[in-house]
Amino acid sequence: MRKRIVLFLIILIFLSLIFIVLPKIGFYTFVFDQGEYEHSDESSTERISDLNELSPKTRELALEFLEKCEENGLNVRITETYRTQARQDILYEQGRTTPGLVVTWTKNSKHTKRHAFDICEDDTDDPYGDLEFFRKCAEIGKEVGFTPGYYFDEVQDMPHYELNRWWIQ
Repeated sequence: MRKRIVLFLIILIFLSLIFIVLPKIGFYTFVFDQGEYEHSDESSTERISDLNELSPKTRELALEFLEKCEENGLNVRITETYRTQARQDILYEQGRTTPGLVVTWTKNSKHTKRHAFDICEDDTDDPYGDLEFFRKCAEIGKEVGFTPGYYFDEVQDMPHYELNRWWIQ
């Protein structure tokens, strides 16, 4: 009986390590994402919208997403992809300790891990005003494998798309 309990605890610790701890510390990104990126200056605060700055799998799915959006008559523009930690920290402070509206809810963003991007509607005077546009894009994003911010429970983030499947990043 004692051996079974010990074996159960070892298995539980092993599974916790694989599914909880390693993804949080970015282990899988380090192992599976060995891409070469132009933007590697972590002190930069510039907005980056280049799809080549995303992890290979995120980029692949983003291209599929854009293609399906175009097929459905949705004119999408990518507004931001990779975000340095310096930029993420500045955005986090906005609306808290610096002027402006709160635009992010975390300092630990999927953008900084190259697994997220933001969109808006292109060629319009109100790129964030068409709720039906964002709903249709979210459906397509979910279909290709993203977690769209449109479906977030706590705070809806309609322009945001992230890849959460660590085993294919």
